[in-house]
Amino acid sequence: MNKSQRLLTRFTLAAVLLTTFGCGKIPFLSSGDNTTAKDLAVDVSADDTTVSEASYGQRIGELLENVMPTLEETRELVDQHAELPDDSAIPFKLDKRSNSAAINELLDEAIIALSVSEVSDYRDRIRDANQSIAASQEKIADYRRKRLAAAYAKDQSSIDKVNPFELSKEAIDEVIKDEKQSIASRRAELKELKVTFAKELERIGVEVDEQGVEALLSSVSGDDIVTMAVVFDNIKQLTTQLQTLTEESDEALETSKRYYGMYVVMVHVMDRIQKTFIRDVEEKHVPKLREFIAKADENIRQAKKLIEVNGGDPKVLRGNIQSNEVTRKTATLYISYLKQNASLIASENRLAEKNLATAINTYDTVKLSSDVAALMRSGRRDFETLMRLQVPSLREFGNEAIRKEFERMTGRLRSST
Repeated sequence: MNKSQRLLTRFTLAAVLLTTFGCGKIPFLSSGDNTTAKDLAVDVSADDTTVSEASYGQRIGELLENVMPTLEETRELVDQHAELPDDSAIPFKLDKRSNSAAINELLDEAIIALSVSEVSDYRDRIRDANQSIAASQEKIADYRRKRLAAAYAKDQSSIDKVNPFELSKEAIDEVIKDEKQSIASRRAELKELKVTFAKELERIGVEVDEQGVEALLSSVSGDDIVTMAVVFDNIKQLTTQLQTLTEESDEALETSKRYYGMYVVMVHVMDRIQKTFIRDVEEKHVPKLREFIAKADENIRQAKKLIEVNGGDPKVLRGNIQSNEVTRKTATLYISYLKQNASLIASENRLAEKNLATAINTYDTVKLSSDVAALMRSGRRDFETLMRLQVPSLREFGNEAIRKEFERMTGRLRSST
């Protein structure tokens, strides 16, 4: 490709990005942009206060090695897609439909590989701390029950005193005290972990306040949002690495084609994870929550009818009505929260779809050209723009009854998927 053709290709991509993002967000439209791959690599970790630059760089290198085979295999399937028939009557003969299914399977594998980061580590540690607290609380409840039948030390027989399974009330009290101290320690640790978790989220472009962190950790969509943010950030970093490798190869045609093809696959990953999130909200979570509301409404109607005909204990029935009203209110709140998240992701996905269309078109051009480093640099910054996501928070968490019902409902939603 000659210089004029390269300029035309660059101008075409710039025009699409200008329409989508605005001039200030397209690096190679600025006449003073002399950013190098080395500069970009430094920018990635310059503001990171929780992870050392060396360990961060090593993780990105290991991530690239782990995900490269999947990206390469997917790229090969993407390459052949346009030449395949739409459908084939011959069994086991590859067509567009079966090729798309194979691509989607590989994209899901790539998503798993790209989900590894410090953010994920802190989320897992928070989950472990919560599980430890819950386990200690269960132990305390169990020991309090055992305490009812236990004897004081002075009343124990000689045999009971040496029997490790026959604890005195005093011994049980000590065990309960230890468990309470463990809970206090884990809660202090949990508080610090959540602060660091929020900082790590901010580092990869997700802005959350304290309520937002709680919502992410306790909602059925929270894990998906965190995974999405992690995947996008890793894609951004890997794009920088592919750009660097392309430059180091002097933009050899086959190398450029290979690396830009991997970039196209990563844009496919971004599009797929967004669409999957939106589909899960609309087709799985919201319908299930509406079932909870309908059941709560039915319980309220039955309770009111029983009160009218004096068919049960009015006090208990009124308590049931209040409990079901909390369920109904929480489920309605939950639906609103999930729809806000889905709306945000849908808005981002419209931009991602444009990026994908541009990337695919550019890939066809890259097959004939070796001038792609600037395009990769632009792609990296597009990821940065796309994932500046402000996660909605749940202010109603101030209501303890709603918070507990929200967490209980999340457990039901997760177990039903």
